[in-house]
Amino acid sequence: MIKIFQKSLKKEIAELSNEILNFVWSYKIEHSDIKSSGVKDGKQIITEYLENREYGVAYEHLAYIITECEIELKVEQKNRMDKIADRMNIEPI
Repeated sequence: MIKIFQKSLKKEIAELSNEILNFVWSYKIEHSDIKSSGVKDGKQIITEYLENREYGVAYEHLAYIITECEIELKVEQKNRMDKIADRMNIEPI
């Protein structure tokens, strides 16, 4: 059965990345010696991927930041990440 009112992948990934890459993430970056521009500019990079309809790469970049910064996801966030991965037929984080 097709879900007519299902959020687009773009919107789902954008909302989830904004939720995860919040003040806690910013604080971790500011108070660590992380040099990776992929982490520091993570929000912008994910936004660019989404604008170019590269949803899988956007998801993988968000997963990279979560792993690299050792961000602990809430159960609901982890479930949403898993559902997104399932919709794209890729491995969840």
